[in-house]
Amino acid sequence: MTKFRISSKRVVAGALALAFGLVSILVPYGLASAFSFVLSPMTQKIVLNPGDTFSSSFRVSNPGTETSTIRYEVSLEKYYVNEKYDTVFEDVSDRGSIVEWTTIDSPTTGTIEPNDGIAVSYTVKVPSNAPAGGQYMAFKVKAYDANEKQEDNTDDEKSKNNSGDVEAGLRNEYIMLHTVYAEITGNSRREGEIFDLQMASFLLSGNIKGSASVKNTGNVHGTAKYTLQVFPLFSNEEIYTNEEEPTEWTVLPDRTRTEVVEWDKTPAIGIFNVVFTVSFDGVTEPARVSKLIIKCPVWLLFVIFFAIASLIIWIVLKVRARGKATAE
Repeated sequence: MTKFRISSKRVVAGALALAFGLVSILVPYGLASAFSFVLSPMTQKIVLNPGDTFSSSFRVSNPGTETSTIRYEVSLEKYYVNEKYDTVFEDVSDRGSIVEWTTIDSPTTGTIEPNDGIAVSYTVKVPSNAPAGGQYMAFKVKAYDANEKQEDNTDDEKSKNNSGDVEAGLRNEYIMLHTVYAEITGNSRREGEIFDLQMASFLLSGNIKGSASVKNTGNVHGTAKYTLQVFPLFSNEEIYTNEEEPTEWTVLPDRTRTEVVEWDKTPAIGIFNVVFTVSFDGVTEPARVSKLIIKCPVWLLFVIFFAIASLIIWIVLKVRARGKATAE
């Protein structure tokens, strides 16, 4: 299989809010454009037994924000991430064997009119001797404006002869991924480590935040959850918490993920009691750190310093004046 990766320089993350709150990530392979399309859902987590046959689908939609018909192409790739958690499509030991077990049942190319969509269906046939643990793949959907012409640069002589007649530029192509996280039952091991929990005790600027690393030492993916609780100095009543909607990330086997959670409405001045908690599938006890955090901007430090210095000078002058009065 040809190896390739999505460069961070070419990755554009965009949120397309639909009625059901879908989040979409667009990866442009050309110039900026208002053209867009949507996948629903973006990810799927499944549990399969050796010998199972599993069928599912996802939807590719043209939201109709533009009047253009889109042309799409679907391919299936082995999916994993590198140590920096950049998406890569390549052979990763036996974690991508599911690609060989999967067939796309729908046409892999076609067009979609505005305000319409198509379902891409697929079937997974798990071998009876499939190893337990995580298996990962991604359906790569490439789309572009069906009416947009692309300059043909394959024939150099033709390009030279027609350089004045052919409009320069590349066709705007976009890639989106439907990622499948599969667990093959058997001897699945959910294990991990939570470490390097950090929170700054004193802030001159910015928001209250906590960071932590989670390492998956098992053989199947797990979910890391990050929660932040903020209390005033002399009260147990929360002024901020994300407990109901914690930050969640999927961590793949043999990978470490470091994430930051922050209170984006941290006041400019204050003293707070903060609790930062991280949990991970397979780790019995969550990791937790509690700190008293002071938020004090630089200008306030100067004010306090000036006030203290002024007080010291005033006291010194008073003492000297009293000494002189006593001596007389």
